[in-house]
Amino acid sequence: MDQLIQQITDFFQSSINILGEEITVQQIVTFLLILIAVLIGAGYLHRWFRRLFNRLRLPQDLANRLLALLFLIVMVVGIGLAFRFAKISTGFLGKVFNYPITKLFQPPQKLVETETGEEKSSVAVGDESSLTLKRLFFAFVIVFGAFILSKYVQWLLRRQVLQAFQIARHTQFILLRFIHFIFLIIGVLIGLSAVGVSFTSLAIIFGGLSIGIGFGLQNIASNLIAGFILIFERPIKIGDLVEITELDTFGRVSSINLRSTVITALDEKEIIVPNSQLITESVHNLTHANDLFRLRVQVSVSYSSDVEVVKKALLEIAHDHPEVIKEPNPEMPNVTVPFIRFTDFGESSLNFELLAWIPDSTHRFDVASDLHFMIWGKFKEYGIKIPFPQQDVHFYPKESDA
Repeated sequence: MDQLIQQITDFFQSSINILGEEITVQQIVTFLLILIAVLIGAGYLHRWFRRLFNRLRLPQDLANRLLALLFLIVMVVGIGLAFRFAKISTGFLGKVFNYPITKLFQPPQKLVETETGEEKSSVAVGDESSLTLKRLFFAFVIVFGAFILSKYVQWLLRRQVLQAFQIARHTQFILLRFIHFIFLIIGVLIGLSAVGVSFTSLAIIFGGLSIGIGFGLQNIASNLIAGFILIFERPIKIGDLVEITELDTFGRVSSINLRSTVITALDEKEIIVPNSQLITESVHNLTHANDLFRLRVQVSVSYSSDVEVVKKALLEIAHDHPEVIKEPNPEMPNVTVPFIRFTDFGESSLNFELLAWIPDSTHRFDVASDLHFMIWGKFKEYGIKIPFPQQDVHFYPKESDA
């Protein structure tokens, strides 16, 4: 038993050399235990502050941001306490952040003997041209800062400038997207320079990307090109009501991105459609020039019905609905008053079609439903029958049966 205890003690007292720092197993275990205790404490604090914010009736977004900030503060303090109680020198972190990442993927360096007789690696750890975690962190902060600055500038322009000049919604979207891309490109270029990537390296990277596009990235490239076409050519705009028959998609365009377009359906579901499909496939844009829409309501009546009475009933229904356009307007030359078409002599019915314009295409389903209800009631009032399919079957007896 004493031998086992001695072995466990020796194991905890054994040290590990990490980037020139001697750290014992006991220090590592102590560090991990303190971190676990900090995480458990952060969980309790999270639940307690959540209940407190609910009692104070803070907005949900504000409460979530405060809880995230509290978690970050607790974790930073906890990590500091873990280093302190584990007696691990924080200079170790400096060596970790300044350690060249490229050295991990290189074979072991040969030791070179100096004039003083010391041996050291041919590549220094603190080489200014090497890629380190510190450089990556700085690059991430720069790109993230450019993204946040872009969002703030867009919000400021949308609220203070674009709305004051009464610029169209789609034009606002294009301008804000263009500003967003400029900020991101500048942030990425500055971040790459912070990492130490030269423009010569960028040329090599873009050359490799061009080969990749030729082999396996055609779909992504076509979506990006289609995104620019949608943004600048404007076959569809933000707020347009579109219908894609091949995809069985109907809804209003909420955003146009470089790779895809988001369409919000009538049931508030967001449908993400690749931009290339909007360019190559047929898209019905119901609000490209205006919001007008012509309804077609098909009706079948029995052969015993008076066609003039049917026409009168359908016109009364169209004029009774409040959303149907009933008078011609010189500003809308293609819009006509409601009228009836006698379309066909069917096998079991006479087929008619009611055509009527409505000012808002988003209401077409609701107006069509209202017209169907009104047709059912009006036909009952006039005694007009809607027939079932009928077939006459004749039996001819055989001569043997006769």
